[in-house]
Amino acid sequence: MARFVSRTMTAPNKLRAKQERRGKFVRQCCCLASCLLGIAAGPVLCRAEETITSTQPMGVVTILTEDNQGATLRFPSVVAFDREQEETYVINGGQGGFVIYDSDFIPYLFLGAGRGIDSPQGIFFDPKDGNLFICQGKSVDHPPRLTILNGAFFPVKEILFDHMPDAENFSPHRGALGKTGDIYLVDNNIRGVLVLDKDGNFLRWLKPTDSVLRQAREDKTVQVQEKESPGEKVAAEPPPTTESPPETDLLGLPPELRPKSQLKAVTSGGGPSQGPVTITDIITDSEGHLFLLSEETSKVYVYAANENFLFSFGEKGGSTGKMSRPHGIAINEGRKIIYIVDYMRHTILAYDLSGKYLFEFGGRGSGPLWFNFPNSIAVDRKGRLIVADLFNNRVQILKAEFNMTFSGSKELKTGVPATATPKEPPVAAPTTVTPEAAGQAPRSNVEQETGTTSDRQNIGPR
Repeated sequence: MARFVSRTMTAPNKLRAKQERRGKFVRQCCCLASCLLGIAAGPVLCRAEETITSTQPMGVVTILTEDNQGATLRFPSVVAFDREQEETYVINGGQGGFVIYDSDFIPYLFLGAGRGIDSPQGIFFDPKDGNLFICQGKSVDHPPRLTILNGAFFPVKEILFDHMPDAENFSPHRGALGKTGDIYLVDNNIRGVLVLDKDGNFLRWLKPTDSVLRQAREDKTVQVQEKESPGEKVAAEPPPTTESPPETDLLGLPPELRPKSQLKAVTSGGGPSQGPVTITDIITDSEGHLFLLSEETSKVYVYAANENFLFSFGEKGGSTGKMSRPHGIAINEGRKIIYIVDYMRHTILAYDLSGKYLFEFGGRGSGPLWFNFPNSIAVDRKGRLIVADLFNNRVQILKAEFNMTFSGSKELKTGVPATATPKEPPVAAPTTVTPEAAGQAPRSNVEQETGTTSDRQNIGPR
């Protein structure tokens, strides 16, 4: 006998089934709505991402962390670029020489003691004769000097300064070659620029003048000064104090590169005095213009090829658009941009050729496009920035992420190349250009030398 089972649902079962159908419908509706929202928001999110990316002024090409022997870079303090050979020179801290990288940024040799280099402080190049000019400080065996090497890295000449007027204690820190072959040297502890002819003979001093604030550490010297001048006062906006690296990180680092967080600027009761300024770095462009960077005043003093003063720009401070302790300067002539690296603010500032502030980027950190006391900067033939990221123990190679060429200053073409005849040094009237941000980027934070060769094309040790 067949047995029939009733399919009639009770009231509780009907209610449960209805709730399940309702829940399923709601879930389907939510899923469909999410899909529609995703499709609609996709282009907007892409445009937003493009906008954020476009505001980044620079991108990373590569980061150099090893020398020619595969060892880790230690305190790369100075970078320079030889435009003729397309080579990058890096002073590797404590090794007394240069690691040289080829056009692909591959380290292939070291230039040091075998060529008379034991205390390098800077380097610049002669594009006509292919000579290298190496600024060297005092060492155990040698006084401060300018060492000249030829294209095969053989010593040509050494220039000493003890016989030159007002240069008895001169130690070349940075240098540049003028349009007519004159040699311009700076010592960041002596005011002005020492000018020599192409044979190394003294010509004159070039001394820009400005309102000078005396900087001193809070030590016994400062205490004596305060006793003698009770009216001294701290400047309204001193350089910002910044946390320094641990003392263990400073081992082997020259004293002048150690962060000085205890510095303070003091002025006499009558206000800042007018006088010659100390110059930290110097460069020239293809037209022979001189760009003198002063850490003391946080300004750049621009001269024509005949050493006539044109203008100055820059402002000291610890906020956006200002310079606390500028240490290096470079020019991208193609884009008409002047780059300045600020050691204490861990940033790179950009100006057009008239001195107008454009933007800055960086900040303290260890990631790409972040810096930890950057100390030197250069520009290669492709316009890429080469930055000595000192306490990150690396060199960052950066490229511009914008397609824009900024206007320059017509005044830059004033003057003709200077002759070798000594003359009175021009006096630079202080001029201040108020910075205006044209675009604000988001804040982001070497082996002892062995062996010799006679041919530069041989890439063995030198």
